[in-house]
Amino acid sequence: MIVDLGDADGTTVEVAVGHSIDLVGDDEHFTEWTAEIADPSIVEFVPGHDDGSAQFNPGLTATAVGQTEVSLSNDASGDEVAFTVVVTE
Repeated sequence: MIVDLGDADGTTVEVAVGHSIDLVGDDEHFTEWTAEIADPSIVEFVPGHDDGSAQFNPGLTATAVGQTEVSLSNDASGDEVAFTVVVTE
């Protein structure tokens, strides 16, 4: 699933367990995002990175069924985004 960081604030995102959420919309500071996850047993944050040959967006991996709040922040850009993730079977 693809979620635009510019549109995610205050929303609820639904994803199946074992799937990922690709966080797009920040081509300049994509490696600087960090996350606070209320229940880290439900989703896991994957930082954005650049391996020299490709750029990878930050994301979330759904690891267990449930619901959790996710707060993302980017110190480089000053952006903050908060939303709910619901993981289904």
